[in-house]
Amino acid sequence: MGKDNINEYLKFLENIVQFQSYVLEHIHDDFSVLFDIISKSLGIDAMLTYTCTQFGMVDSVVYDKDISNPARHSTYLNAGLGRMFNNKHDIYASSDELPDDMKEEIQCIYKKLDGKGIIVCSGEVEKLLYSVVLIQGEHDAEMGIEFADCSDMFLNSVHLMMESRLMTQKVRYDSEHDLLTGLYNRRCYFTKCKEEYNMLASVGIFFMDVNYLKKTNDMYGHDAGDALLKKAAESIKAMVCENIHGFRMGGDEFIMVALNCAEGDVAKIKARWEKELENVNEKYGMNDPCSVAVGTAFAKGSFQIEELCKIADDRMYENKRKMHSCRL
Repeated sequence: MGKDNINEYLKFLENIVQFQSYVLEHIHDDFSVLFDIISKSLGIDAMLTYTCTQFGMVDSVVYDKDISNPARHSTYLNAGLGRMFNNKHDIYASSDELPDDMKEEIQCIYKKLDGKGIIVCSGEVEKLLYSVVLIQGEHDAEMGIEFADCSDMFLNSVHLMMESRLMTQKVRYDSEHDLLTGLYNRRCYFTKCKEEYNMLASVGIFFMDVNYLKKTNDMYGHDAGDALLKKAAESIKAMVCENIHGFRMGGDEFIMVALNCAEGDVAKIKARWEKELENVNEKYGMNDPCSVAVGTAFAKGSFQIEELCKIADDRMYENKRKMHSCRL
């Protein structure tokens, strides 16, 4: 190997090490920051990230150097995405070299392929499949790392970036969500009360309690009781959106919080949720329906979320007594 070739190789290694240092330095930052690093380092136009859960839902995000906000999409796992997730890493000199089904999936969320070079890095973390697609740009790479020269060292840095991000997201998700139902947990509720809910212009509280859980556990076992809790949670999940949050507080207790709603919305939200619970019971059969008592409270202006929750809790027990009396 000639002196010039050795110097070029050493420079290439220096660039890779520098890139790895940048990634490690910003490994816990927002992906937009990491994309900016990769874009400048490699001269790419876009980065597409795909994650797939064991339930087959694929979430994708498009980071584009010409667009300030990432674009988010969701779809179900299919053959093209499956092929993508099964490749550890591949480099395509042109998008024309991509398998047709993979190319079609990428074009669904990024229209500007135009024969550009493509890098695909895929793997799995905690049963979560992931894939990163890097799309070659027309601007120069600041570090001089060319697509054709991307070594395993560079690609492993991309894997590290994605896997670290997913693990961070999983740790945060697990800390905020109830394992059985997938709703926000008690800890998350109190955090939001402290940081968010007491500053709302108005709020509606729905305190819920699953009826006959102890009796079901005693007669049929805890699996049957868990099934009741999951049904209740499914009806709440159907209501969850940007302005309605759902929590399992523990045991048979659940809370829904409607953010910045009008007083007249409380009854409407309750009616919609009751319909969702009917739908859930019909879905799983009416032999063992889930029955839930609910109490509501509303306030606007100056209020304390803890006091509202106590009012809704008292009204829930009143509703529970009425439901039990009607059953006798």
